[in-house]
Amino acid sequence: MDQIIGSLIVHLDAVDSTNNYANGMTSRGGVKEGTVFLAYEQTGGRGQRTNKWESLAGENLTFSIVLEPFFLPVVDQFMLSKVVTLGIYSAVKKHVVDLKVKWPNDIYVGRKKLAGILIENSIMNGLLKYSVVGIGLNVNQIEFLSDAPNPVSLKMLTKNHFDCDIVLENILKGIDSYYKLLKSSYFDLINKEFESVLFQRNELCKYKSGDEVFDGTIRGVNQIGQLLIEKANGQLLSFHFKEVEFILD
Repeated sequence: MDQIIGSLIVHLDAVDSTNNYANGMTSRGGVKEGTVFLAYEQTGGRGQRTNKWESLAGENLTFSIVLEPFFLPVVDQFMLSKVVTLGIYSAVKKHVVDLKVKWPNDIYVGRKKLAGILIENSIMNGLLKYSVVGIGLNVNQIEFLSDAPNPVSLKMLTKNHFDCDIVLENILKGIDSYYKLLKSSYFDLINKEFESVLFQRNELCKYKSGDEVFDGTIRGVNQIGQLLIEKANGQLLSFHFKEVEFILD
């Protein structure tokens, strides 16, 4: 079956955010599913909520993918996050060890952040009309100047310089493979693989929710993407994004 994701790559010299650009183009119509908008320089990259994404021009990968997951009910939209993170994971795992997916959709090596994902969905009649998947992967940058607490790059981890085009090609192939599994309703397989690489799963660790710091064990993620943490007393709690904080010190 032909590759959907990456069949067309639009190269941009500089944009504020590839997600902003892709959303603008898609809202006007005529963007083919799987189109990738790749920026050499991204001046205002966005992370989750108000977070910023730092990326030195030409040193990393900053791009957005346009998808049309109209087959996916809104209640299952977190499946998109799973297939994207698994696609990136599958492409990067041969280069580094201790690679994990930190809920909801960051790629970590140890306790350092290698990649971040921002998915923005357009919903119509209870279904996903289109999605813009923004991805930032630290490839060759070796110094980070922002106040982001824990960035790391492939070059910092391996001491090797990477060809960004080859890394991109492998990531797009990986995401495409998992996206096709999603279109074919292989939910159980995707869920199993996602939970097998989930950061701190089945480990007793510290978390913070509101003013409470507690010991708990990640048990998985539910259908709507909430993180499930079992407290020491056996109580199973569910958290939306930003409702719980990982204590990594």
